[in-house]
Amino acid sequence: MKGLLQYKGFVGGVKDVDVKNRIVTGYLSAFGNKDFDGDIVVKGAFARTIKARGPKGTNQILFLNQHKWDQPHGPFSVLEEDSKGLYFESNSLPDTTYSSDSLKLYEAGIIKEHSH
Repeated sequence: MKGLLQYKGFVGGVKDVDVKNRIVTGYLSAFGNKDFDGDIVVKGAFARTIKARGPKGTNQILFLNQHKWDQPHGPFSVLEEDSKGLYFESNSLPDTTYSSDSLKLYEAGIIKEHSH
């Protein structure tokens, strides 16, 4: 636990990286997997928040660079639960140094997991 927030990790969450259009897709969480703390996320865990604050709601859920609120990549274009887990598609990442660096790390396969 870091401060007031606890971060939950998930390995293998990147589905595709479109460097030209600056879009990343993948999973922020998988259902049924035990994380490093022994917690298991089940389908429905994110449904209420996504409905209220996701892309079809107020669109307030942001794709952050390494949990840094001062380095947002922007809101998600798609954020939904499917049979596998919490699926996302980013909007086009902004032309900032941290987003450009992140895209390079995604493309090189260095960033390959996400947390929520």
